[in-house]
Amino acid sequence: MRFVLALAFVLFFSGPLAAQQLVTVKVAAIPGDISAQVWYAQDLGYFKQVGLNVEVTPITNGGAISAAVASKSIDIGYSNLISVAVAHQRGIPFEIIAPANLHIASAPTAALLSVRADSPIRNGKDLEGKTIAVSGLNNIIHFATRAWIDSHEGDSSKVRFVELPLTEMAAAVRAGRIDAAGLDALGDPNLGKPGDPLRLLASAMNAVSPNFLPSIWFTTKDWIAAHPNETKKFIAVMRKSAEWANGHHHESAEILARHTRLTVEQLDSITRVTYGTVLNAGLIQPNINVAAKYGALEKDLSAEELISKLAGGKG
Repeated sequence: MRFVLALAFVLFFSGPLAAQQLVTVKVAAIPGDISAQVWYAQDLGYFKQVGLNVEVTPITNGGAISAAVASKSIDIGYSNLISVAVAHQRGIPFEIIAPANLHIASAPTAALLSVRADSPIRNGKDLEGKTIAVSGLNNIIHFATRAWIDSHEGDSSKVRFVELPLTEMAAAVRAGRIDAAGLDALGDPNLGKPGDPLRLLASAMNAVSPNFLPSIWFTTKDWIAAHPNETKKFIAVMRKSAEWANGHHHESAEILARHTRLTVEQLDSITRVTYGTVLNAGLIQPNINVAAKYGALEKDLSAEELISKLAGGKG
C-alpha cells in the first residue's frame, strides 16, 4: 500500500513539477532556412532536455529583432553580424553567443548576384549606372555585392542600390524594373538550371571571404550575466541542432515547412544552409573588415570584443 501511494505521489508531481522547472527563454528568429536551428531544436526536444522552454517569435526584420532584444521584450535574437557590430559601437551592450548560418564558397545560399539571362552584364564594370536590389542597405549582402563589383573591374560607388524583399527580387529582375539582385537560394530555386530566365552572375559573398559567419545568435551582456546557465544551455543546444540539421536536410525541411510558408518540395530543391558549429573571431572578422571598408564600422574593431566569454571565440 505504501509503495502504491509513493508511486502515485511521484506520478502526480513528475509532470507538473517537471514543467514548472523549465526556464522560459524568449527567442526571435527570421522565418526561413537561415535561422531554423531554433525550430529544429524545439521540435526535436533539445531545449526541454536541458530544462529550457523556448518560445520562438518569427520576425521578418532584423532591425526589429535588435530593437526587441535591446528593449528586453526578447531574450535572444538572430541577426546579421554587421548590425550587431554597429549597435556595439553605438554603446548597445549586445554580445554574440552562438553561430548561425555559414557562407561556404562551394555551397553559397545568399548574395547570389543575378541578372536576366539575356542581359549583357558580365562583370563589375557593366553594373556601373545600373540598379541592384539588396535585402537591406549597409548589411553583408550590400557590402559583399559592392566588394565583388570593385574587385571585378567596376566602381560600386557608381551603382544604385535599393532595398527589396527577397521574395520580390526575382520577379523585379525578370520584369526589368531592376538590373540585378542579390538573391537567396529560395529566391529562384531554378537559378543556374537550363531554361531559367535569370542567370547567376556571381556568388558575391566570395568577395568577402570563402568561408565566414555572416549571421549569429546574440543577446545583451546584462541578460547573460543574469542567466549564465541558460546561456550555456542555449549555446550547447544550438551546436547540437546545427550538427543534426547539417546532416538531415530532408528531415529538417519537414520541420521547417511546419513553421513557415515554405514547402518541403521548395526546400528539397535548393542548396540548404550550412550552420556553424564553432564560434570564433576568425569567422566573424571578415564581416567587420568589409563593413569598415565601406564606412559602416570603425576599422579598429576586433571581432573578439563582440563575443561573450561564455561562448569562447578566440582564434
